[in-house]
Amino acid sequence: MSCRTALCTLMLAGLPALAQAQGMPLKTTTSIEIGGQLSQYSYEEEVNNSFFMSLKGSKIGLLGSYTRALEGGVYWSVDGRFAAGNNHYKSASTGEASHNPDHYTDARLTAGRDIELGSQVLSLYSGLGTRYLKSDLRGYSTTGAVGYRRSSHYLYLPLGVTHRFRLSDQARWATTLEYDHLIEGTQKSYLTDVAGYTSDLKNQQNKGHGLRLNLAYETATWSVGMFYQAWNIDDSEMGTYTSTTTVYTGYEPRNTTREVGVQVRYRFH
Repeated sequence: MSCRTALCTLMLAGLPALAQAQGMPLKTTTSIEIGGQLSQYSYEEEVNNSFFMSLKGSKIGLLGSYTRALEGGVYWSVDGRFAAGNNHYKSASTGEASHNPDHYTDARLTAGRDIELGSQVLSLYSGLGTRYLKSDLRGYSTTGAVGYRRSSHYLYLPLGVTHRFRLSDQARWATTLEYDHLIEGTQKSYLTDVAGYTSDLKNQQNKGHGLRLNLAYETATWSVGMFYQAWNIDDSEMGTYTSTTTVYTGYEPRNTTREVGVQVRYRFH
């Protein structure tokens, strides 16, 4: 074997090692992810800039996503989340109550593109999302007030960016920041749960926004990190509801939602 042939053989043999040394990719890849979450949840309403009521508690969540990478750094993704828990109710006028269960689902379809910046990647994306929450406040508070069920449905436009950089050959760090613009919201109060009312109250919510922050340590097959989500919704439009003798008007007050937690994901390629 000549020296030139031996050199070529050594170079070809070293290609797999070189590829491995380059580490896990920073660009978006085709994958399926499933995972779990634990979080602390807080919802608060205010009237005339003063506290009106709140719901606070812990949640357990499940999440999943499918991402498809295309040519030119373009990709699309569909993801969903389900979370449930029990909340403690507190009001400025009707006292407190415990063991108020709720659950919500969040589903989105997004598309984006990767932008390479040397040893880092920015992944920009947008799409359409929907969020539905149902809470059960039936029962009696400490003042004897009667509760009822509530639901809220948001349709929103997510605008986000994910920043990734490599920590080692086998791991990377990903930070995702997202702004959610509320397209429309509907709040329903099931007042017919309370004796004497003959219709429910439905309010349209037209102004509001949300924020999301995700921090994750990622390997080729799993990731672990923290997340934060928030919603700020303005006063709703007025709606009507009835009793056996009277027609009433009412609105959904300005409210904020905060949730912070930890999550673990497993990735299939």
